[in-house]
Amino acid sequence: MSMVNGMSRTKMLVMCAVCIALAFALNQVSLFRMPQGGSITPFSMFFITLAGFWFGPVWGVICGVTMGLLNMSTGLVSVNIGSILLDYPIAFGALGLSGCFRRMRWGLQIGFVAGVLGRFISVFLSGYLFWLDRLPGSLWGSAVYNATYIAPEMIATLVIISLPAMKHALDAVTKSVVPPAEYAMLSEKNSGSVTTTARIVTGAVVAAAGGIAFALSSYITRLENLSILQVTSGAELFLDAPRADRLYRLVERNTEQLLALNTVGVVFLAIGIALLVSTLNNKN
Repeated sequence: MSMVNGMSRTKMLVMCAVCIALAFALNQVSLFRMPQGGSITPFSMFFITLAGFWFGPVWGVICGVTMGLLNMSTGLVSVNIGSILLDYPIAFGALGLSGCFRRMRWGLQIGFVAGVLGRFISVFLSGYLFWLDRLPGSLWGSAVYNATYIAPEMIATLVIISLPAMKHALDAVTKSVVPPAEYAMLSEKNSGSVTTTARIVTGAVVAAAGGIAFALSSYITRLENLSILQVTSGAELFLDAPRADRLYRLVERNTEQLLALNTVGVVFLAIGIALLVSTLNNKN
């Protein structure tokens, strides 16, 4: 089995796929969407920077570019090939540059900020070079527009991952992902060691988060189904264009939310169970 930095290539590919899946799923849940593209999401950028932190900048950039290509396939907003490259593969690939800072003190936080700034520079250039007729004030218009959705998510994520409890949880996951030598280096620079009790609690909390995602998915399904029933009540639905369009949008939104929540649920449950199993095996 081929190895990279003391880790099997297969394991790295699997964990990179997990990070991409989580980032992509969370990116489908828009807390606020800008009119010309871009949105505030619940921490989707973090999981690409986490891949860079775990495996280094090369693998992080690969994850980011893959994430950008996936986003292109679900909601492409562009004016030409230049804007496509800067807004998608280059912008998201820049998030993986977080791996350049993994050996520094507070490397996770510094790497996250650096990766997000890399994405901001890319989309800023796209706005300045290719969206001048749509953004007021050209240079400053591009900066303000892109900072409006990138800065709030960056600040919120940075606060969350800097909380002691979250740092402890991330350290527990890191211990299960990277080789012991790499973990010792990353732990020394970032969080310190993790006790068995902390690993068990972390596994239980992460698994519970996955269960909550499934519960939310079920709740949203019921609400959306009620809305769909209200829209479809009465005859001659598809002769009424506004109602037909509303039905289409309800079904589309429902599908996106279910995909995101179910993906998050599956991944969180898998991570939680893996943590619990690995901890029990170590105790035995």
